[in-house]
Amino acid sequence: MARLLSWPQGLGITSITPQAGPRTTGSSESIGGLAQTVSSPFGLWQIKFAISAMRDAQNRRYRGWVAGLNGGANATRVPYFDPDMMSFAEAGVNATAEELAEGVPWSNGQPWSNNQNWEISRPMVSVGAAVARDTTLVTLANEFWGHGLDVGDYIGFMPQHFGMYVVTQIVATGQYRIWPKLRKALVTSDYATLSPTLAMRMMGENAADVSRELVASNSAQITLTEVMHADVETHFAD
Repeated sequence: MARLLSWPQGLGITSITPQAGPRTTGSSESIGGLAQTVSSPFGLWQIKFAISAMRDAQNRRYRGWVAGLNGGANATRVPYFDPDMMSFAEAGVNATAEELAEGVPWSNGQPWSNNQNWEISRPMVSVGAAVARDTTLVTLANEFWGHGLDVGDYIGFMPQHFGMYVVTQIVATGQYRIWPKLRKALVTSDYATLSPTLAMRMMGENAADVSRELVASNSAQITLTEVMHADVETHFAD
């Protein structure tokens, strides 16, 4: 049984480059001369990540993670960060600049035992209607940002849902067409999130750079390809 590793804590990203997107199966021409390109039911996220400069313990964690991925035999959770995600205000968060920067305490005004506050995050939104796997239409409840998405927004679902989706069309209020097709069926007890989590594996043995300059590792990068949710449950359970 293959392993599902965690993204190394504190591993920073300097650039994100998608390597693949929606695919087609080729073009055909009708008797009337209409040329048509047909969309493919396949297509996985493939993304190249450039890693922030590393040294000491951080670099050790990175090279151990790459070794653990075993050239693609194992997979890793990828908590996707969208630099263009909607703002806290757009997502329905009513907080001051100080609260966003420093977090908020418990209801009794006290922080955690390490003197840190709760970090404010963008809220989740309830799924508005159950849908089957492999569909491209999703409906979200009228709360927070549920009726405020637009073309180009990234979303995911939880709990226990590996997949990232981009909105390609507003079909109706709160109903969106997405790419790729849903990797897992949705029920009304699920939630949508602006911070999706993918399961991904290395594209091959040479898909990661672990080079190290004398001062620090300044040019590390890794190219990962999506692992389907069903395959995670079946083959990456260790």
